[in-house]
Order: sequence, then structure tokens, then C-alpha cells
Amino acid sequence: MKKLIAAATLAVAALLAPAAAQAEGVYFTGGYTQLDADDADIGAVTLRGGWRFHPNFAGEVEGSFGVDDDDGVELDNSFALFGVGVLPVSPEFDLFARIGYHTSEFSPGDSQDGVAGGVGAQWNINERFGVRGDVTVYDGDDDEATAYGLALVVKVN
Repeated sequence: MKKLIAAATLAVAALLAPAAAQAEGVYFTGGYTQLDADDADIGAVTLRGGWRFHPNFAGEVEGSFGVDDDDGVELDNSFALFGVGVLPVSPEFDLFARIGYHTSEFSPGDSQDGVAGGVGAQWNINERFGVRGDVTVYDGDDDEATAYGLALVVKVN
């Protein structure tokens, strides 16, 4: 049984090693985010910059800007910082979880800030480009919003 466990562990490590070797570096994403809150559903363009400094860890900065309001409620801007944990499933596919802090401004005259956290997946089309989907919950002073995002990923190195 110990030999079987050792062989399985080596097989999994061999599968993950190519993904880990190519995973580190700077990346940018750009896409659309749908924010669903208690009193409004708002669309936004979301831009991110990140640095994957280890095969399993990254840091991200995020900015979102409203493009679709709901009954007069509009996102002016939202900025956030995240720590990201990454699980490379294969060279083509990563799962991730992230946690951080956000500050958001809404019209008319509302602002929220607090903890944000979520999960997602990324399909690496090739060494330079990928597609990412994620769900993030933004907890604010008075409200909570769930964001569903889809973005193109561009890896710099």
C-alpha cells in the first residue's frame, strides 16, 4: 500500500510540475463583471494586474468601472487588493481562491468598503493567453454584492 501511495504521489507531482514551471510571472486581465446586490444589478468592466510569484500564490490589484446601471444605481468605481491561492490542475487549467479588501463608490452618493473573497478557474489557452471565470463576494459597510466575472488573461512573462 505504501508503494502505491508513493507511486500515486510521484505521478501527481509529475503532472503538476510542468504547470508549476511555467506558471510564475506578471499577468493582466480585462473583462466584464455582473454585480448582483440586494437593490441593484450592475455591469462593470474589470481590469486586473497580478504577479504570480510562486506556482501556488499570487497578488492582484483590481479596478472595476460601471457600464450598466440599474434604476439609477451605478458603480462609479471599485478598487481592490487580493492575495490569491492557486491550484494548478494541469498545464492548461488552474483553480484559484482569493481574499482581499475593496473600496467602491456608487451613484448616487454611496460608498462601501470591506472584505472581498471568491473562487474561480482559468483555462490557459497557451503560454501567453487564457480565459478566466470567477465569483467574488464583496462585503460592504451596509450591503453585500456577488460579482460574476469573465475575462481574457494576458501573461507578460
